[in-house]
Amino acid sequence: MKKITIPSCIIFLISVVASAANAQNEDVTFFVIGKHANFSQQSTGERLPIDYSFFSEVFMKAQGNAENASLILPTGERLEFEDMREAQDGSRDNILLLAGEDRFTELTDLQARYPDGKFLVSFDTPSGNVEDVILEFDNRGLPVPPKISVTQAGKSHCTELLPSVNAVVDWDTFEGGRADPNGILDDLIFVILTDADENRIAHSGRPFEQTPYLNFAARSFTIDGDLLQAGQTYTLSVEHAILDDTTEFDNVPAFTTRAATTKLEISVFADAAENSECAASTAIPSLDSQVTMLYYDDFDAAIQFYATTLGLELEFDLPWIKFFKTGPSSSVGVVADSEGAWHTPQSTNAVMVSLVTREVDAWHDRVKDRSGVSFLKDIGDGGGIRSFILEDPGGYTVEFFQWLDTQQ
Repeated sequence: MKKITIPSCIIFLISVVASAANAQNEDVTFFVIGKHANFSQQSTGERLPIDYSFFSEVFMKAQGNAENASLILPTGERLEFEDMREAQDGSRDNILLLAGEDRFTELTDLQARYPDGKFLVSFDTPSGNVEDVILEFDNRGLPVPPKISVTQAGKSHCTELLPSVNAVVDWDTFEGGRADPNGILDDLIFVILTDADENRIAHSGRPFEQTPYLNFAARSFTIDGDLLQAGQTYTLSVEHAILDDTTEFDNVPAFTTRAATTKLEISVFADAAENSECAASTAIPSLDSQVTMLYYDDFDAAIQFYATTLGLELEFDLPWIKFFKTGPSSSVGVVADSEGAWHTPQSTNAVMVSLVTREVDAWHDRVKDRSGVSFLKDIGDGGGIRSFILEDPGGYTVEFFQWLDTQQ
């Protein structure tokens, strides 16, 4: 039997159409369909894409059974699951697995091979059969690949570890991670350590198995030092899994997932007396977001400009400071001239807030005829960009610009 590398992600979408099934939850824990991205973390902390893949899994209870599992793609193609209980290597598991043979270098190629649409899942259990259950993906997209850090013996950003000493794995905030609005299962995080033969040495746990596991709010996981053997090399994986359309089918939870996994290669010294050379002094700490703070005498006029004239989303709100969202991880902070403010408004402000957009003309059309809008530069091309510039009520310069093709 050929060796199969099981993707660490385990969660996927499902909108279920009712069917005549009876108590499959006696045999099956949950089932999923997923799209997954693998990234490799460099010594600088940069994450580089490895590949994109498709998978589906049926997780069985310890004494449960399922067989004859198949998946029909939106294209009409039928694919058969493999019984991983029969695997003769480290991939052995109590699941039925469909791991797409393809590994894609581009997300668009994955989407072309496994397009979004209606997927039909079927499998048989002693307690009842599942036939052509309909699963569909949501539109939340792939999560940002997490940035991993390993701390051991008081040193952080380690990739060379001491044997038999606990190591703490942590990662940056799960961007976009959320609690499940349906109350079935929140977005998940998985931490897996595998050896050079791809055997799983440590696992942070899976849901519905009466064991601990990690959800989107978790920020660290401890690897037992007894698992770190002298002279060995390992692959550490941290996965952020977005869950879509969580539901239950005859009391069996089912999901779709889009997930991203970051992999970090680590090694263990042959001798515990060796010093671990961690890169704490040179590694670049992560940044989660960016806010530009602007200070105003006329606080109400500034709020009116960003909230109404531009129509930006208010994402943080206090009586003396408000954040307006300008991108997935950036904001403008509007601050009143008050006792709690770090700066005071100036009569002349040498600050430009540059907003990058692919729709600069649409933004121009939105604001050009609105009252109170002061143009410093009308829309036009130059310097490799197409742009226009406004002045806000505090005298700050607000630029909207779009890169021209020659500069991309």
